[in-house]
Amino acid sequence: MRPSPIPEDALLVLLYHNVGPAPGRRGLAAHWIEPHLLRTHVRYLHEAGHTFVDADWLLRWVAGEAPQVPRPTLLTFDDGLANLYEQALPILRAEQVPALVFVVAGQVGGTSAWEPHPAHRQLPALTWERMREMQEEGIAFGSHTMTHPRLSGLPEERCRWELAESKRILEEGLGRPVETLAYPYGDCNERIERAAQELGYRAAFTTVPGLNSPTTDRLALRRMNVRRWSYLPLFRRKLARMARLAETH
Repeated sequence: MRPSPIPEDALLVLLYHNVGPAPGRRGLAAHWIEPHLLRTHVRYLHEAGHTFVDADWLLRWVAGEAPQVPRPTLLTFDDGLANLYEQALPILRAEQVPALVFVVAGQVGGTSAWEPHPAHRQLPALTWERMREMQEEGIAFGSHTMTHPRLSGLPEERCRWELAESKRILEEGLGRPVETLAYPYGDCNERIERAAQELGYRAAFTTVPGLNSPTTDRLALRRMNVRRWSYLPLFRRKLARMARLAETH
């Protein structure tokens, strides 16, 4: 087993979207990975000395209060589609790995209506019942806004509504605080970060590649995007790239 290139004190956050056979629709396939690849990634990270952490650990970490663990690693999944229950949850359960799922709150029980092409808008989203079941198995939920817009293009009032209303609906539906956010398309700026903080988010995630340290902006956390073709050799190379990026920051 090759040692992990990730420094022991860096927080690695992995970004996945969908798990399962990719639909035969151009433009969607890159955001899907086969279940066996997710299992391979998790097992490799275990063997390479990573410690999987949950959302509670993350919130303690951003407050400077988390227990120190080697190579803390958080799995995140954006969009909250139904395939996560069907395909990802059995693997996470079997491997005893927690995760953080960012949900488009206005589409719980609906479809991927935010996709720009009409043919892509019919993928089923998670339901409240399934989300509550997943919570009991170590899966936490955060906001991916109400409608999955590009926040920087919205007026201030609409932007704050996307952040506040999604938080309110998720907290009401799940019965737990929602204090994490993933910006749709990774689209954020200082104005959006400030609004997120004012509305009660304690940690927020971009799509900027890299690792995180205690000095990383907690409202602009970095992630490693994992796409369809992430077989283990490529996955290892991406980890090495994250380590190189960390050396330049």
